[in-house]
Amino acid sequence: MGLESKAYTIEFNKLQHGLNRDEFILDHSFMEAFEFSPVKAISVKAAVEIDKSENMYGFEFELIGSASVSCDNCLVSIEMPIHQNFSFLIKMSEANNFDNPDMIYLNRNEIGYDLKQYLYESVLLSLPTKRDCDGLPEPKPCDKAVLNKYSENEENVDPRWDKLKDIL
Repeated sequence: MGLESKAYTIEFNKLQHGLNRDEFILDHSFMEAFEFSPVKAISVKAAVEIDKSENMYGFEFELIGSASVSCDNCLVSIEMPIHQNFSFLIKMSEANNFDNPDMIYLNRNEIGYDLKQYLYESVLLSLPTKRDCDGLPEPKPCDKAVLNKYSENEENVDPRWDKLKDIL
């Protein structure tokens, strides 16, 4: 899986049968491992409930916090709230298989599972696809200079582009 970290590893032998709870704090140091991430700064609490049975582990996650991202319109850094629930199952089997996103099959000899990549992807999936200042409370942190420059460029469109519109 690449980025292994003991801090985010669930060790199966330390879990009791039934419900187990754990909590992870995801912050700047967590994001440093993901060099090309579109998100650099986060402050998220990841609460996890693990239901252990004989050959299966059910994981329920609740992510609460915020992530600092660039506005798609004006490029200013904005805080996007995160509040999302995720779940998946781990079933112990004869071989590892990660093809199903809802069920992970792990070899019975595995002693733990590193959640770091799953937590990272869950944070990214918790963010809206359109990240802008529109949903933020007043006063909005929009960079007016960038927005003005953008609208100026829209007004000064090369007339050759208009001829392409006639093709449609």
